[in-house]
Amino acid sequence: MNIRTNINKVMFSIIIGVVICGTTTSTNATTMCVTDDNNSIILDPSKQGTEMRHDRPTKTWTTTFSYGTVSGIATCNSTSGTYPAAYPQYNFDNNHASSTGVYCWCRMTSPVRSAWVFNAKRESESDCASACSYRCADRTMSAQTFRESVYGSAGM
Repeated sequence: MNIRTNINKVMFSIIIGVVICGTTTSTNATTMCVTDDNNSIILDPSKQGTEMRHDRPTKTWTTTFSYGTVSGIATCNSTSGTYPAAYPQYNFDNNHASSTGVYCWCRMTSPVRSAWVFNAKRESESDCASACSYRCADRTMSAQTFRESVYGSAGM
C-alpha cells in the first residue's frame, strides 16, 4: 500500500468513528466512545456488567456489558495505592503474569488501554496471586467508581 491509501483509510476510519460514536451524555457519569477498524462501543461507567471471566495463571480478565466487552490484565505488586485511583505514571506491564506483592492492580487492555488502577491490598502474596484477576473482573463489572477510574484513564 502506498502512503495515500493509508491516509485515506485512516481518514475514513475517523469519519466512520465520529458518525458511529457521535456524542453521548449521561447524567451520572462520563461516557467514552472507542472505535477501531472493526467496531465501536461507548464505555459507560454507569452501566453494570452482565458477566465476567478471569484466568489466574495469566492474570487476565474480561467483563461483558450491554454495550460490549472490556478486557484487561492484573498484577500483584509491592507498590501501594488508593482505591480506586488511576496511576498513569506506573508501568507494571512487563511482569504482570509473574508478579509478586500484596497490592492488586488492574489495567484495561481492550478496547483501549487504561492506566493502572489500584484495586486492593490482599492478605498475602499467594492470596493476591490467586484473587487479583477475579477482583479486577468483579470490580469492573459491579463497582461504578472503579469503572470511572478505569475508563477515565483510558489512553494514559
